[in-house]
Amino acid sequence: MRIFRTVVLLAIVCVFASGHLLAQVPTADVGTHEDNEYLIYVPEGLAEGVRYPLIVAFSPSANARDLIGTWKNHAEKHKCIILASKIVKNGMDIAQYLTRLRTLIHDRVATSYPIMPDRVIAVGTSGGGMASHLFSFFHADTVAAVITSVGYIHENSLKQKDVYPHNKVCAFLTSPTDFNYKLMKEDRKFLTSLDWRVKWYEFEGGHRTAPEDIRAEALAWVLEQLSES
Repeated sequence: MRIFRTVVLLAIVCVFASGHLLAQVPTADVGTHEDNEYLIYVPEGLAEGVRYPLIVAFSPSANARDLIGTWKNHAEKHKCIILASKIVKNGMDIAQYLTRLRTLIHDRVATSYPIMPDRVIAVGTSGGGMASHLFSFFHADTVAAVITSVGYIHENSLKQKDVYPHNKVCAFLTSPTDFNYKLMKEDRKFLTSLDWRVKWYEFEGGHRTAPEDIRAEALAWVLEQLSES
């Protein structure tokens, strides 16, 4: 059953990617590539001439290497490229920098790596999850989905429902013993009211990054939803 599921998920990603065949798609060496503002991870097995989903990962402390380690196995399995931010962290003006990051993705990353710049999956834990929600709020033309571990939507965004994006995808990864649990339940109601496709995952352990198996299920579900868009 597990082998069958893996084959099905890979087929979904291939269908998703095949719809984004573009002329002069850049190629990139497998492995980790470093820029002043981010790390890029390129998995093995990418087909030439195809653009793939981009996971943009945030953490509370801008620990890009840990982010690559957290999502590397999933990128390998589902054929996604990872961009891990070395800049975004708690306590900074995240919104202002996200404008720059959006420009970097479209103008620099998309010309150097085979990514789909309009189908970003923003991921993060705690403050990184909040940054992911902010990225989707401010740059709906770029972020198609959010995967947030114990991270909630900023209250200023919730107050702007009239301009908040519609019809996107969000996987909530949370623990009943996390102090953000109730806030994330409210976020689920909020996004559902805006026609987002949402899925709720729970795990034990409080305020921490969701376990490997939960993250694997969440990413597989998100990719499936995006393939149907």
